[in-house]
Amino acid sequence: MNYDAYMLLWQNAFIQLKQIDYINKSDVHVSKVLTYSSFLIVTGGGAQVVIDDQPYHVQRFSIFHIGKSQCLQITAQQSVSYFLISYKGDVMYKDAFMQHLHMHYQPFQTHFSCVPANPIVIHSILQDMYSKWQSGSIQEHLSVRASFYELVYHVFRELAEGQGKPHEMDKAEAARLFIKQHIHQPLSIQTLADMLQISTRHLLRIFKARYEIGPQIYLQQLRIEQAKQYLLTNQYGIKEIAISLGFEDEYYFSRAFKKATNMAPSSFRLKYTASMSEIAITNENHFQYNNNQLAQAKRFENGENEIMMRKMIQHIKLPFLLSLIVLLAACNEDTSQSKVDEQTLSDTAVTRTVTDDSGREVEIPVKAERIVTDWYLGQILALDVVPVGGVTANLDYAAFLKQHYKDGEITNIGTDGKVSLEKVLELKPDLIITWNVEDVAKYEKIAPTIVFAEDAHQSAMEEIEAMGNYLGRQAEAEKFTKEFEDRIAKAKEKIMDVIPEGSTFTIYEMFEKNATIVGQSSVSGGRALYQILGMKPQEKVQEIFDTKEASNGRYEISYEVVGDYVGDYNFMINFFNKDGQLPATWTNLDVVKNNQVLELPSEYYFASDPLSGLHQAEELADKIVDFTKAQQQ
Repeated sequence: MNYDAYMLLWQNAFIQLKQIDYINKSDVHVSKVLTYSSFLIVTGGGAQVVIDDQPYHVQRFSIFHIGKSQCLQITAQQSVSYFLISYKGDVMYKDAFMQHLHMHYQPFQTHFSCVPANPIVIHSILQDMYSKWQSGSIQEHLSVRASFYELVYHVFRELAEGQGKPHEMDKAEAARLFIKQHIHQPLSIQTLADMLQISTRHLLRIFKARYEIGPQIYLQQLRIEQAKQYLLTNQYGIKEIAISLGFEDEYYFSRAFKKATNMAPSSFRLKYTASMSEIAITNENHFQYNNNQLAQAKRFENGENEIMMRKMIQHIKLPFLLSLIVLLAACNEDTSQSKVDEQTLSDTAVTRTVTDDSGREVEIPVKAERIVTDWYLGQILALDVVPVGGVTANLDYAAFLKQHYKDGEITNIGTDGKVSLEKVLELKPDLIITWNVEDVAKYEKIAPTIVFAEDAHQSAMEEIEAMGNYLGRQAEAEKFTKEFEDRIAKAKEKIMDVIPEGSTFTIYEMFEKNATIVGQSSVSGGRALYQILGMKPQEKVQEIFDTKEASNGRYEISYEVVGDYVGDYNFMINFFNKDGQLPATWTNLDVVKNNQVLELPSEYYFASDPLSGLHQAEELADKIVDFTKAQQQ
């Protein structure tokens, strides 16, 4: 984590405390989606904590920060003590730079943990906060807010100074959950070990120590249990079940099933489905039916089938309904008189149903004209469409896009995460495109809303193709893709004509107390340099790409080791140190003293959409060519 950035954001934060709970008991089973950002502090006992899909085995004083709408699960058989502090946070912007930081680091949403070196001080703060919160007085609540800032200060100080350590993920439980979620896919021990960044030997040891069996046996047991359920539904063939559960073939599946149950799959199905069919359907014994039978029985009992049919009809797509009309008409009237021109009717349709990147079915215009987006300006402009509304980050920090629209043509609807619904309403959009599933309910009251997710698409071209499908501009998407590929091919050719073979590249971002290495597919030019142009990262840079997890597309490093990541070509984006007051460990580097670092303006290299990426790639190519020629003179 970039602790300097987080502490600066918290320094400018406005906090509303919503609730402080203290639990001290045994046999705890909590599972809930958090309404607010929260701190969970386990002060005593042991518990299994799962935050979204990340499990932690807590046996000592531990602190977790959890973002709003994340899922929290706490399980403890023995006595456990913990505080749960819920709050709502906001950052008071002084300038566009603070907004930039807020958007990148999302301080109230980011999940992090700390095992403090000095838990006594923190425990004292917590006890004082809780007792004053319980009093309910306004004066005491004001004191609690001050104590909350003190708590945050102690947590970040411990982490920044290296005294407190992040809580290690429970890798045995992470492996178990991953296996459980992927029983239908081929899965190897090596894959699991690589995911957890440990050796296969270590994985086998910790898994068996926790669950008394190895991961392969656990996976086999899960698959056999799932196979039993499939067999009882009597809907799938044995070969289909075998393939779906990752067995090599039906014969291997049959052998494994018989070894576990002493029955062949066919015998198991015959025995249990036959015995179930002999039981009358009554309220007293309906639990003996399989899930499908029971659900169907309950629907009829509750009169839900008619409701379900109406809902189903509402979701049937237009071409199917038109075909059905044709068929019914043909049954009752002369075909020549009742034939319906399906294509003509389809052409007159004004809406269609799509499935967006969050899996929602949404009825949207066939070809939207007045579009508002809270993030995806570049993807929309690439299709020769100018949205009527966009957010500050795109309008101020995606400067390459300004050539694709006129001043005043796009209304600023606010900042990412703080959009003005009044402004959106005034624009009378016919389609809203958002990144945030949580905002859909608000946006849908104004216009049809789809969720678009960059990580749902494998490349820049797939993003454009998907956006083209949503907007009904497939031809424009195809045109952009062709132009993109031609221009990038020329940019690559320019570079390869001048750089020495095997040249390496690095992009640094400079902050006050540390630096970051820009990732392969992130903003700040990373996507353009590595993914679009295909340039080779410096060796140590490639190593952190392969072995570490990025934070918002970046990898934090200290100024003491910046020299380890110097490539043949080095780029730098300077955020904090506008006056050039950078540490000697940076300024004493040969590439810095010899003016061999190419500076990139942040307002042009903030965005990573395909259109910005195209312009960034072409400018990077020009910079690389000019720099190389200058060095050769």
